[in-house]
Amino acid sequence: MKKILNWFALAALVTALGCAPAAPSPTTPPTTDGETPAVVDETATEDAAAANTTRENLPRGRFVQANANTATLRAKIVYGGTPPSRPKVDSSKDPFCAPLEIYSDALIVNKDGGLQNLVLMLDRSSKDKIPADMLKPAEGTVTLDNNGSVFVPHIVFARVGQKIEVLNSDQTGHNANFTFFRNESENFLIPAGEKKLSKELVSEESTLMPVECNIHPWMKAWVIVQEHPYVGISNEEGIIEIPNLPVGELTFLIRHENSDGAIDEGTVNGKAQKWSRGKMDVQLKAGMNDLGTITIAADKFRK
Repeated sequence: MKKILNWFALAALVTALGCAPAAPSPTTPPTTDGETPAVVDETATEDAAAANTTRENLPRGRFVQANANTATLRAKIVYGGTPPSRPKVDSSKDPFCAPLEIYSDALIVNKDGGLQNLVLMLDRSSKDKIPADMLKPAEGTVTLDNNGSVFVPHIVFARVGQKIEVLNSDQTGHNANFTFFRNESENFLIPAGEKKLSKELVSEESTLMPVECNIHPWMKAWVIVQEHPYVGISNEEGIIEIPNLPVGELTFLIRHENSDGAIDEGTVNGKAQKWSRGKMDVQLKAGMNDLGTITIAADKFRK
């Protein structure tokens, strides 16, 4: 009896002091119909939200690095001399091509010296630094068009596992003659307005490989085939940008279709550099690595 009275006295004391039952956890949702409440893992919820974050739905003024453990290489390639004019090709013998003004794509330099179609691609010597998932065969196709009796784009980059879809946007027939070292060479006709699909590329090539239209002998483009995605081609302003690179010291091949031998020297932001056999070593840190201006002397190219 005394124990019961003591219990009632304790309950009255708690009530008098204004103590209330503990509030439910904010992660415990209210129950209905006597169901057991579910427990929400706040950490898992936050991780899921972060995984679904894209640049489009980010709050204004906020930027999230896609992968803090990768590097981006950027550079502007400049022709070290007076920008040469592009020679006009003789297309007068073809009724479709005769009215067109067609210029050579072999050496394109803009008025500010920006050199187009120079290639930087990761060398095989750096292959051990490439994540395994970046070396898996790729899927899908890349496109090469015949448009205005020139190949567009002038340089095609495809990965092992892909095929090249050759279009013909012209009202005249073309052919695409692919010459490879390690893949099967092909030569097929593409009638006006039609398209053809190449065979699957099964091996990488060590340098740029030509594709030509023998019907129109001035038509020439180049194909790059690599296992990895780390290839940059300078645009009309001379800009190259290669994202998602591994961090550390990497070696890049320097290639241009009109180079007079290997491009084995140049200046990087005014400082002279030697590149053995056209290979440039670069130390990359996480994030953006802007090399600035890379100038290559005019005598490194054929006139």
